[in-house]
Amino acid sequence: MANGFITEIDRPKGYGFIEAEDGSRVFFHQRWLRNVRFKNLSIGDEVVFSVNPGPRGPRAYNLVLASEQESASRMRPVEMLFKD
Repeated sequence: MANGFITEIDRPKGYGFIEAEDGSRVFFHQRWLRNVRFKNLSIGDEVVFSVNPGPRGPRAYNLVLASEQESASRMRPVEMLFKD
């Protein structure tokens, strides 16, 4: 799991970006959130997430607020979300 802060949110399109601890910019989409609603996220929120490569760069999955990190450890692995 990685940590970072939300730096951008596009509410009408349902996505945003995170600045990870290592300084990388990570994309996230509202359908990849866990135990948090997209409308409740704000710029500056600290988040915990898993990272997978996407066609245009890293993508955050299983995103939760850092204050909810304990529940993040009980989540299903990303591979389970996209099984055929």
